[in-house]
Amino acid sequence: MLRTVVAGFKARPLRQLLSATAITLGVAFVAGSFVLTDAVGAGLRDAVAFETRGVDASITAQRGAGLDDTILGRVRQVPGVAAAEGRATVSAPTLGPDGRARDAAATALGTDEKLRPYDLVEGRFPSTAGEIAIARTSLADVALGGAVTVLDDTGERHALTLVGVFDRPVDAGLGGANLVVSQETLRRLDPVATVGEIVVRAAPGVSQTKLVADLKQAVGGTGISVATGREAAARLLHETAPNAPGSVKFFTAFAVLAMVVAAMVISNSFTILVAQRSRGLALLRCVGAGKRQVFAGVLAEAAVVGTAASAAGLFGGLGVAAALQAIAGQENIYLPLTARTVIAAPAVGILVTAFAAALPAWSATRVTPMEALRTPGDGPTARAGRPRVVASAVLLVGGVGTGVLALQSEVDDAAPLVVAAMVALLGATLAAGPLIAGPVVRVLARLTPGQPAKLAALNACRNPKRTAASAAALTIGLAVVTLATTVAAGVEAGRSRGLDEQLAADFMVTSAVITRPLPDALADTLAKVPGVDATTTRRSFSGDLGKYGSYEVSAVRGDLIRPKVLSGRFDLGPGQIAIHKDLAQSTGLAVGDALQTERASLRVVAIYDGVTMAGIDLGFAVVDLAQQPTIAPNEKSYDESVLVKLASGADHAQVEASLRRDLSSAPLAMLKSITEIKDDASAPIRESLNLMWALTALAVLIAFAGIANTLSLSVLERTRESALLRALGLTRTGLGATLTVESVFVALLGAACGLLVGLGSAWLITEVVASGGDTIAFAPPWERLGVLLSAAILAAPLAALLPARRAGRGSLAAALQE
Repeated sequence: MLRTVVAGFKARPLRQLLSATAITLGVAFVAGSFVLTDAVGAGLRDAVAFETRGVDASITAQRGAGLDDTILGRVRQVPGVAAAEGRATVSAPTLGPDGRARDAAATALGTDEKLRPYDLVEGRFPSTAGEIAIARTSLADVALGGAVTVLDDTGERHALTLVGVFDRPVDAGLGGANLVVSQETLRRLDPVATVGEIVVRAAPGVSQTKLVADLKQAVGGTGISVATGREAAARLLHETAPNAPGSVKFFTAFAVLAMVVAAMVISNSFTILVAQRSRGLALLRCVGAGKRQVFAGVLAEAAVVGTAASAAGLFGGLGVAAALQAIAGQENIYLPLTARTVIAAPAVGILVTAFAAALPAWSATRVTPMEALRTPGDGPTARAGRPRVVASAVLLVGGVGTGVLALQSEVDDAAPLVVAAMVALLGATLAAGPLIAGPVVRVLARLTPGQPAKLAALNACRNPKRTAASAAALTIGLAVVTLATTVAAGVEAGRSRGLDEQLAADFMVTSAVITRPLPDALADTLAKVPGVDATTTRRSFSGDLGKYGSYEVSAVRGDLIRPKVLSGRFDLGPGQIAIHKDLAQSTGLAVGDALQTERASLRVVAIYDGVTMAGIDLGFAVVDLAQQPTIAPNEKSYDESVLVKLASGADHAQVEASLRRDLSSAPLAMLKSITEIKDDASAPIRESLNLMWALTALAVLIAFAGIANTLSLSVLERTRESALLRALGLTRTGLGATLTVESVFVALLGAACGLLVGLGSAWLITEVVASGGDTIAFAPPWERLGVLLSAAILAAPLAALLPARRAGRGSLAAALQE
């Protein structure tokens, strides 16, 4: 049997190569997902190492304490200290070419080169006041020697000369300053800038532990924390990576998707291979091979193919990870190859191949010796039976029933029901595939003129199980894409709708420095601009809510912000307060309840829910602007905005130009239209969606590889039949067109089923989530889905290209003897 398996490999290299392609793609996706997961951690670790390089000790202050030059001087006098720097970062917006303020942060240049968390790329670092260096990723259209306008915390402009460009990791989420200036310039930008951390470099021969012990004796005390460089790096890594488990689950989910699709393709491929070799297996049975030997032979063949393809897929995964990082716009590409990836990814490929080939191998044991005497083509075609009809009906009823139950449940309880309903609906669709494949293909054939369409329908209907299995891989891939795309579009549409419902404004003005308030009279000034109908002022601050503690509270004057009112009336006046639904749930407050603070007694008049976004976020409670002093302990606002509504018929561009002219006296004020605000809110969703499309595109690629694989194997299976058609007058072009049309029919079947399942699941999710009060809408992105369907149809002829060429090659006489 071993020699027989080896001989089979030599005799059928192309068939094994086709099966190996699907395995390679699936393993490449799994390996790429593992590498991407590890790359997130590797990038973060590199960024943390860059930020803490040269640091042997880190001194930070807890709340209520502070670091200053006095402490820094004492640190430098401690024995064993080679250098010490105080790191202070201040908000320093820059003016762009359009004259608009842009967020930026500045830090002072450290005197010790080994403690600088940035590397010089071009020019030099600032040496005197009036000079500046900019991060390479933030560099605008300014050449070395040009002027960069920076705003201080009062809005005063400072013209600084660009003398250098530096580089630092920015893709790991650490943030940090993108401007470097001298100490003198930093004091000009913010005279009260405080040191957030003192970093210390040890002298040669001094350990971090000894250095920290000496520093604790010199400067340690209440509110002052001293840690080794390793401890500081570990703390920064822990604080910066709270979402790492979510990333792992995200990539793992798509890895599972890829392997499910690949498993279906592999199973379909081996099923066809076993069917093609039925006479050969029957001959083996005739010469004495037992069922166990046949089963082991087919599995051994699958194991060899799976092992070789998995090894190739492992290295292909590195390319997948690199491509996806490039698509996501990451500047630094990380390709860590860990033991988990090297062992797990090929193991998954081998195991999936073995399980996928197990059923065809078991079918091979049922081949009787009499099959060797049967003429090819005499066997019955594979039809769907009653058990499949029953299974499809049960899954469909179960999915619909679970979905109805989810719609009537609370959001938390409905989550597992929604997942169960989606899985059941997908299972019903896949189970019903052989039942609907024939009718659907016949309808498509009637709608498509020409003899190739009729022949394609006959080929597809001959074995509806195989046709459905080829389409199933595409169904799963497109169902996931459609689901994720529609839900993401629903979140975006819901947020946009929430903004439209909550805001009756056309523009919003915010401060480039979040801690710096806008001018008090700005709303009144803008209200006088021709074409402006009304303005509203909103301020956020830490409010004292009596026994309930301090919460983020907003004070509003005007009626351009109208959140979704769940109960009561949102009409605020003296002694009244509206609270967010989360605050109401956690405190038990309801409309009509009294809330006693240190300075005033407030009555709850409304419970609301609203869009959470900078500039319009109302926090946990809202009061009238005149009520702010009664509940603000320090009366300081940290986030302000002014909303502007235009009069009916006003020229939008003309009024915008007038608003910008009036805002020239407030350089920190940034003007944005509602359209820009919506784009900013949707940007993270679009980035996630693009990454998801890139990931799922690989699963769809595997599905089309499966279609090409199935067609190629069916061409080999129908060699004699194709030759007979050519002998009867069918040209090579006609034979190729038949296979191409058959591929299109399979793609249409899979795409249609995938779109229906994806849209149905997305509708169920949006309805359940919306019932919980979240802003989400069922708004399918028809343009994207149209592109998706068009891509599937256009990719189908490409999948049939090689099978069509093979079908038309070779001599008729040799083919008729097959």
